[in-house]
Amino acid sequence: MIRRPLIAFFILFCSYSTITVAQNGSLRTSFLIIDSLYNSGSYLRAEVEARRMLEYANLNDTAYAEIHKYIAFSLVAQGKIEFAKEQFTKLLTLQPAYSLDPVLTSPKILAIFIEVKQAFLSSKKPQQETKIIPLKEERSSTSFRTVLFPGWEQLNRGRKTSGIIFGSLGIVTMGGGITFEFLRSSARQNYLNEKDPLKIDDKYKIYNSYYKAEIASFVAFALTYIASEIDVFTTTDNPSMNVMSNLQPDDRLNVTLMLKF
Repeated sequence: MIRRPLIAFFILFCSYSTITVAQNGSLRTSFLIIDSLYNSGSYLRAEVEARRMLEYANLNDTAYAEIHKYIAFSLVAQGKIEFAKEQFTKLLTLQPAYSLDPVLTSPKILAIFIEVKQAFLSSKKPQQETKIIPLKEERSSTSFRTVLFPGWEQLNRGRKTSGIIFGSLGIVTMGGGITFEFLRSSARQNYLNEKDPLKIDDKYKIYNSYYKAEIASFVAFALTYIASEIDVFTTTDNPSMNVMSNLQPDDRLNVTLMLKF
């Protein structure tokens, strides 16, 4: 005995098939009517019938493209060139590779379509695929900033945190060293010019403290500089060589080699 669910499914399938066949038949009939109207010179009626077909639901891109083609043809025949170009653009949006038969198509329509298609393809952004190939001989691309001051190269690469840290340490330590050097020179002169034996020892201690602070500051700057150099050469941020392949709208492949110094 056949179960009821199976019978219901069979009835539903038959109904769907019937509706689909009827819809396809109606679609073919509509296209035949539009084609007949266009060929008989009823361009406005052909345009109206084609626009009515745009209201059909569940049509595929091929059907919609044909509808836009008939609307464009009818508009060209009516002298509405700009509106016809809009319809050709909509057609190409659905099917970019669409082409017209150069033998069966009117030269005027064919010229307008070719113009629209060229503009459409040129307006499309090329699809870009980038593949990065780092050079084995060089782990990172460096510049003159690396040797001039700590942190400058990091900032140039966009590594703001490490760049600010090394840059601040470099400014503080070098600035401190220069400041203590001036203070030491002044304190030394005061120490040498002092005649009072009771004050000579105190002024020497001041001079000596500035001297030690100066040495410590420059040593700290040297350590900061070395640490910044190590950070630059052990951290790879930017590739030294990029290979970029661009697929153009006309299916031509352009390959670009970029070297960064």
